[in-house]
Amino acid sequence: MATPGPNAEYTTEDVLAVFDQRSDPCEPMTSSEIAESINCSRPTALNRLEELAEEGKIETKKVGARGRVWWLPGHK
Repeated sequence: MATPGPNAEYTTEDVLAVFDQRSDPCEPMTSSEIAESINCSRPTALNRLEELAEEGKIETKKVGARGRVWWLPGHK
């Protein structure tokens, strides 16, 4: 995981690791939960989450007026 700080870089792998470390990696999470898990800002986490969604590595759904959740696609 990247070192926190103003010049720290957080990779998509850092974000994916958050899902993989959970007892249920497919359980949806908010961008705030992800940001807290890797100790980065919410906008930084959101950027990485959007990259992962565009690559098809995670899925997302808007919930409520301003909320969004993210999860790993189900494993078969």
